[in-house]
Amino acid sequence: MSGAPLRALRALPVAGLGLAAAAGAVALSAAPLKFAVVGLAAAFGGVGALIAGQRYRLTPLLLVALAVGLTVKLDVSFFQHFEAVGQYLPSIGGGAGLTVSVALLVALTLILSKLTGIGERVPGLRLDRPLVLTQLGFLTAGLLSLSNATDTAYLWFDAWRFLGLLLVSVAVSNLSGTDIRTLALAICALCLVQTAVAGLQYVSGSELGLSVLGEEQIVEENINFTAQRRAGGLKVHPNILGYYYEFVWPLALALALSRGPKLLRLIGAAGAGSAVVGVVLTLSRASWLTYPLSAALVILLVYRDRLFSRASLIVFALLVVVAGIGAIYAGPLVWERLTADDGGSAAQRGPLNAAALALFAQFPIFGVGLNNFGNQFAVLDQTGLSRLTGLFDRSNHVVHNLHILILTEVGIVGYAAFALVFLVGIVRGFRAAWRAPVGDPLAAIAAACAIGLIAHLLHGLVDPGFRLNLGIAELLYTGLGLIAGVRAAQRRAAAERYREGYGP
Repeated sequence: MSGAPLRALRALPVAGLGLAAAAGAVALSAAPLKFAVVGLAAAFGGVGALIAGQRYRLTPLLLVALAVGLTVKLDVSFFQHFEAVGQYLPSIGGGAGLTVSVALLVALTLILSKLTGIGERVPGLRLDRPLVLTQLGFLTAGLLSLSNATDTAYLWFDAWRFLGLLLVSVAVSNLSGTDIRTLALAICALCLVQTAVAGLQYVSGSELGLSVLGEEQIVEENINFTAQRRAGGLKVHPNILGYYYEFVWPLALALALSRGPKLLRLIGAAGAGSAVVGVVLTLSRASWLTYPLSAALVILLVYRDRLFSRASLIVFALLVVVAGIGAIYAGPLVWERLTADDGGSAAQRGPLNAAALALFAQFPIFGVGLNNFGNQFAVLDQTGLSRLTGLFDRSNHVVHNLHILILTEVGIVGYAAFALVFLVGIVRGFRAAWRAPVGDPLAAIAAACAIGLIAHLLHGLVDPGFRLNLGIAELLYTGLGLIAGVRAAQRRAAAERYREGYGP
């Protein structure tokens, strides 16, 4: 074939891209601003990645983009099953549509880079069996709950969400040791930006134009019969921001206390300090209460051999002085939040827990259906407790307990699978820390991620946790991927030492 037909065939890909761009432009022109921003960013980012990937290694840039996606609420949902109103949705607890996030797009790009070798020096995708099999087990349990689900669309939307989380964790688990440190560094550095935004919101009382990301008006909490302002940062809501800080705090502190390069330790220290300041502005009591435990575990796993050295005692004395100065300003607010009347918020959790457990008793094996709790709670509740007047300002509300929420949705089988996902991650994170020299940066990252998972599960005893927010779920599953990536790096290092010692 030659001449005009051949030239026409060669022009087809370009023409196809042109038609797709035109159709995309028409669609984005009629879409909400958030869709337009994300769509344009994805288009330009994808083209730029294809061009740069032919000459440069893309992974470090993609990891920065992933850290941005974990810090900022950057996702859009298609085919939504309802019209969302306010913070709490009819399908509360999971997805109400097919949601695409920046973190998911970056994960897919990282996986494709590994499979094709574009922008990646060492091609080949590795599947970490404990990481993948435990998550597939929970997905299977979710599908088994179809037997009782009254709205299968909600279930499939959430299955898509958990499949995306699996892809995020797999992509991160394939990172090299250097890339793992890069991602951890980027997350801690962006924590400074998060806290700067939260501080401006708290001081100004404005959401700073972040409504394009889904930001609400600044939340005010009734504390001791007085409205107290709460910052939401770049995570939409103060409770969600509290989840974010309680995971980043041990990661940043572990980097600061590690024996890594000075830049890593300095940015870790700055991130840890910003996480302390930021979490105070959220007024999230449950997040506050996880901080002492997280700090104690990080010190035990990362810093235990230097705890009573002269340098440590000097630094500790300086921190006591800084903490004392901070307590002068923030102490009264923290004390009032912990002890004052909270408008009945804590007292309302008991009736919701009792109602949810009664619902679980009706469907104990496979649950009421993955992501079907919100639309069935008040309908199937035989105790009437879920419909008490004044429960969180609405009559139909999610139970404020992550563990009871999952137990009710997917039953005993599903909760066992859910617990296994996190238990395996936590055990492997601790094991990575104990098997490495004290202060090793990679081991510190794995330990910190395991501690962050523990903090979130503890917070989940009084709040719905990551089931309310995709960004927080992606942050947790990134932690699972980092733990798997560190374990793989440790195995590679051990194999290399063996070859050097016993090879021919």
